[in-house]
Amino acid sequence: MHPLEQLALDVAEGRTGPADGERAAAALTASGALGAAELVNWFRTAQWLARQEDLWERALLLGRLLAAATEALPDTAAPGEVARCRSAWTELVHLCVIHRPDGELFASGVRAGRAALDAARALGDDELAGQVLYRLGTLHLDPFSRAGELWAEEHRLWLSLGPRTALAGLPAPRDALRTAERYLREAAELRAGPGLGYTCKALAQALQQQRFLTGADADADADAGQDSEAAGSEAAGSEAADSVAALCDRALALIPVEDVEARAGVEALRTGSGQGPAAARP
Repeated sequence: MHPLEQLALDVAEGRTGPADGERAAAALTASGALGAAELVNWFRTAQWLARQEDLWERALLLGRLLAAATEALPDTAAPGEVARCRSAWTELVHLCVIHRPDGELFASGVRAGRAALDAARALGDDELAGQVLYRLGTLHLDPFSRAGELWAEEHRLWLSLGPRTALAGLPAPRDALRTAERYLREAAELRAGPGLGYTCKALAQALQQQRFLTGADADADADAGQDSEAAGSEAAGSEAADSVAALCDRALALIPVEDVEARAGVEALRTGSGQGPAAARP
């Protein structure tokens, strides 16, 4: 058994505490026993686990060890590989925080993504930069995506899945969705092929979710007896709908036909039924 696999098992079964496990994982890379390229492959395993509904907590446990190992990589490690490890941690955080809100974990994913983005730009690696921008976008998007007519109720349910102390550090939904849109628009400038297709899908979702949230706010105002700018809201909603439809068309032209799940998600966006939290594609 690989030392990292044994370490993850020891932490999962309580023989080693989480903090001690992270220190041991860091020692593996600091000593040269575990390299950045190998860590990238381990992150892929953790991401696969996170996409399994009942294994995401085990994936997060492994991911925390990998993140600690990444930050202990020696200065001789290739900057591009280190950036890929950090990008992978951002994606793993995205996949896990959907299940349970955690402001500290969310912030960790953002920090890693920004560091990876800085490195990718310094290296002139547009492909990596586009991937990181996409992952930062979906990190700010999927945890704050809900069905249109049930937006407020579903968001409150998600927040209730974690202790109140864990909510500190989470962005306000509107800020998160605007940030998602910004990252995704930047990603679209750098990506091509299927990657661009998934980015267009996510961008359409970001626009639609902002419209849903505006509707939820308007409903709350109406319940409170406050006036809303109905005409302006309708105009903005119509413009957003046009943008969503165009992005959906572009996404369907680029997303592989065999990815039935993603294409079905695009069709749901096009019809306005919404796209809730889902495991994003690379």
